[in-house]
Amino acid sequence: MTIDLCIETPSCWIIAFGNSQRSDDGIGPFVADALQQYVGEMPGVGVCKLPQLDLALLEEVQGADQLIFVDACLDELKDGVRWSPVEPELNGWALGSHHLDPNVFMGLLELLYDCKPVAWVVSVQGRSFEFGEALSSETRISAERAAVQIVDWLFMNSIALSNKKIEKRG
Repeated sequence: MTIDLCIETPSCWIIAFGNSQRSDDGIGPFVADALQQYVGEMPGVGVCKLPQLDLALLEEVQGADQLIFVDACLDELKDGVRWSPVEPELNGWALGSHHLDPNVFMGLLELLYDCKPVAWVVSVQGRSFEFGEALSSETRISAERAAVQIVDWLFMNSIALSNKKIEKRG
């Protein structure tokens, strides 16, 4: 798990997850890397990238006011990106579960820490989940779009100090 910490406790966490060894499943880490140069300058914003959502992160984010989860999805999405609110739930989750989703993560955060930040999942449409370390070209464009939308969201919600534009990579 890679966590880039701010000097002050982040009020907003961007939690990006996915397997970078499975092509488009690596959307989360790709978006986290694209954001790092911009949010690293923003006090109060933390970025975490990891292969899958992990219970160990609960304690770290318990003081946050906002959480943004970034992950790949199989759904066909308009413009390749969808923002969905996250509601805490515990149904269907058992200890030892291999896959922890943002709703269950939020449910555990509320149950264990009495904390209920505003949370969003930014889903980015993946197209290829075969072994490989590069995103497909269409997915890369969608992932870059998601990164720009997150920076804009931080600015519009008075979390960002400035609205710097993210340059598209060749």
